[in-house]
Amino acid sequence: MRVALVARREDRLSALKERIAGTGGVAEIFVADVAREEQAFAAAIWAGEVFGGVDILVNNAGIVRPGRIVEQDCQEWRDTFDINLLAPLYMSKAVLPGMMARGRGHIVNISSNAAKIPGGATQASYAASKHAMTAWSSSLRKEVSEHGVRVTIIEPGTTATEVADSIPNERLRQVMDEYIQQESSMQAEDIAAAILYAVSQPQRVNVDEIWLTPTHK
Repeated sequence: MRVALVARREDRLSALKERIAGTGGVAEIFVADVAREEQAFAAAIWAGEVFGGVDILVNNAGIVRPGRIVEQDCQEWRDTFDINLLAPLYMSKAVLPGMMARGRGHIVNISSNAAKIPGGATQASYAASKHAMTAWSSSLRKEVSEHGVRVTIIEPGTTATEVADSIPNERLRQVMDEYIQQESSMQAEDIAAAILYAVSQPQRVNVDEIWLTPTHK
């Protein structure tokens, strides 16, 4: 696979590009905030121009903003939905015309266990955004399947990532980081393996949904 890497931090993108190149792979980078409609579309257009089209789109960007509804700043709700739901919508809308025209393509949306089993009392906005993403993915699959485009929703449980790093509240950031960095948590490569499984199936097979949880909760 030739990989189009899109994110906000150029230094992280460059490091990943080098890592891929070091294994004999090919990758190019584009700096964008996919929560912004115009930047998401620009990223998709760029990827299509560089690689001649987008065959697989992985919508992986996500944030969590813990907080109780009665106390939380409403902007944090908007931020959560902007990146967890609207960004995948923008990116998918941008690449779908090309996929449909070619009669093939695969969109992989990374949701969460929280989509169906909401977490603690401070996770309402996150759970709501992921529930919406899962529902949207199911509808999208029905819409585009006749054009040969597949849609997979992946719903991981606790996974050791950097998602807690951007939480503004220091106390909540520490609590969340300690929770997801447990020894029993899944690792990012576990989720990557699930993505690879889904996109490696024959064209006649659509893996609708993959539910992943740590063995020891």
